[in-house]
Parts: sequence; structure tokens; C-alpha cells
Amino acid sequence: MNICIIGINLTSLILSKLLINNGLLVSIFSFNYKKYNLSSRTIGISRDNINFINKKIINLKNRNLCKIKNIKIYTDDRKEILNFKNKTDNLFSIIELNKFYNILYNDLKNKKLFNINKIKEKNFHKIFYGTKYDIVINCEKNNFITRKYFSKTIKKNYNSIAHTCLIYHQKIKNFVASQYFTNLGPIAFLPISSKTTSIVFSSYKKKRLDDKKFENFIFSYSNKLKINKFSKISRANLNFSSARRYYNNNILLFGDALHQIHPLAGQGFNMTIRDLKVLSSLIENKKNLGLTIDSTLLKDFEEETKSKNLIFSFGVNLIQNFFEIKKELGIKKIDHLIKYLGKKDFTNNFLLNAADKGL
Repeated sequence: MNICIIGINLTSLILSKLLINNGLLVSIFSFNYKKYNLSSRTIGISRDNINFINKKIINLKNRNLCKIKNIKIYTDDRKEILNFKNKTDNLFSIIELNKFYNILYNDLKNKKLFNINKIKEKNFHKIFYGTKYDIVINCEKNNFITRKYFSKTIKKNYNSIAHTCLIYHQKIKNFVASQYFTNLGPIAFLPISSKTTSIVFSSYKKKRLDDKKFENFIFSYSNKLKINKFSKISRANLNFSSARRYYNNNILLFGDALHQIHPLAGQGFNMTIRDLKVLSSLIENKKNLGLTIDSTLLKDFEEETKSKNLIFSFGVNLIQNFFEIKKELGIKKIDHLIKYLGKKDFTNNFLLNAADKGL
């Protein structure tokens, strides 16, 4: 089984590792290869997904994971409305994106079943048709493959700009993830060590804060953190997208090329890991039954994931719209309702389970 993956990013590497672990030959091709440097980016990975990664892909134990057992949600006036706790286990773990990328890359680079190639777009068809690839998996969201074969996409402009950075501060003892739904947009404080916290702020109405205003804004919500320094601040426009078709003949979309959602719930990469779980299960089932792993796998994958991904994506959009409309209308009483519902075991367990395992 010979598989071609397009794109060099975290998604393509973790996908490659899963496929190689199943004895499949993987070749990565990149049209725009450049050094992967997203030093201010972090990702939160749910407990269930961490367990899957450790078991099926690569062991991340003792690999710079910051384990979070408590999540607190606040209003703009800093009043706590939700408090999710787990005394016995982690709710999720946070890792720097660059570190995770390097762990995977260093593991893969010497594997016999793995190779990386840099090519030009105009040469893709020559390579693609000149070499027998059973499946092509595209992990780049804006390349010509996406435009040519998957042009029909559900899209939404969030009219928002993500501001991300790391803050370095005096030592903290308790790793609590916090999210504030401010009048300017949601802001998350995600600890990655006792002296470093990741910041993700998504502005409303595409408001771009310059460095000084952004730093002052962070100071005003940093609570008891005694900040010493800010890293470079990165900014990016936020958009929603969901492919109407997951595959075309033997070409499959994956990762951000398949679906992209608002970062406020930290679920984008977790959706990709859940897709990996489905792909892993389908491959294992075919192997156990002695069936050939071929492009029929793509149809099975779409049937297993498409409806769940769409419902989950719309659920995240609903949360984002709810808090933005609440801010516009200035309805304070809704905060009391959220706080009341958050104390109910059913609501609490449903939200935690959805964030951990999806639908």
C-alpha cells in the first residue's frame, strides 16, 4: 500500500506516523516547504485523544505536557460562571505546537517507510500519475488540489482576528485554564509550565490590537499572574470551513483542509485526532478481515465522520454566536442561567464528555 500525503505540518506528520505504524508506505510532498515555526502556538488535547495518541501513534508521556484538571469560565466583569473540575484525572493536556511537531519529525525522519519530497505544483500530476499511489491525502487547505477537486465548501467569516502569544511570569503552583468572555472577544489563558502561559484572544468585529494595547488588555485580565515578558504576538483572520465532499476518487482531504472551526473551545485539532481514530479503526478492521486497504477506505471514512463533524462544528459556532449576541444585547441575566446550569451534573458531564470525546 503506497500513500501520498500533501503538506508538511503537524497533521501530516501525525497522520504519517499512524499509517507507518500500520505498515503502510508513506511519501510526503510539499509545494511550499518552509521551516515550521509557530513558537507562540499551543494545542490543547483532550484526555481521550491523549490516550489514543499514546497507544496508537507515539508516547507523549513525560514529553512537556502540561496537564489541566480545572477549567474556569468568566464574564467580562471577571465573575466566574462555570467551573469544570476533575480531582482524579486530567481534563486535557497542553503542548507547544513546535515541540509536538519536532517529536514526530525526529521519530519519522529515519523510518524506512517514510520520505519527504519538495515539488512544484506544475509537476504534481507527472509525479502522481507516474508513480502508483493508492491513496492521496491532502493536508494543505489552500493549494490547487483543494481548489480543483474540492471547490464546494461551507464557509463562514467569523469577522474575528486571533491574537496569540506566550507570557512569561513568576512561578505558579496550580495549573488552571481560564477563559474570559470579554466585550472585545473571548480570551484564554492556558498554562504550559509553571512559568509560561499561552494566550489566545479572538477579537470581535475583526478588531486588531497593536502590541501595546494587546499587552495592556492581557494585564487587565491576568488576575494574579505576575507577568515578566511577552513573546512575539501572532495574528490571523479566523474563518469557518467544512468540505462538502471528503474525497474525490482516491484523493482524501484531512485536517484543516477538511474542517476548520473557531478556536474558543480548543476543538479544531481534537476533531482531527478523532478523524484519525476512525481512520485507524477502519484500517485495523480491514487488516483483521484480510481485506485490501484501498480507496474504498475513503468512502467508509466519510460515512463514519462527516455528519458528526458537521454537527459538532455547528455546535461550536452556536457557542461562539451565543456569547457574541449576548455581548451585543448586554443581557446579564443569562450569566445567572449559565451558572445555574453549570452546577447541574447532567450539563457538566455532557459538556465535559463532548469536549473529551466529541459526539
